[in-house]
Amino acid sequence: MKKHRVPEADRKFLGAAIVNMRQERGLSTEELSERSGVPLSLLGRIENGEAEGDEWGLREICAVSAAMDVAAHEIMERWERYAEEAGTAWWQTKRAKE
Repeated sequence: MKKHRVPEADRKFLGAAIVNMRQERGLSTEELSERSGVPLSLLGRIENGEAEGDEWGLREICAVSAAMDVAAHEIMERWERYAEEAGTAWWQTKRAKE
């Protein structure tokens, strides 16, 4: 199954969501990789926002969420919140310049 291309900003927001949730639980990237079964190199690329959409998908999100003992939708909600916050900040900056 072909996975979809994910815009760079979305990749970065997903990575930030996973990093923050992982750190809130006191896990290292290595520990999360081992618990989730997601290869360390791929997990690092996801966390850094460098992994393309054809490298990861719902399977990896579910594996990571299960390893952190959270529901997958919690990662998705955090991802969405970061995107919304960035959009709000962008509009505030744009309006301030006008």
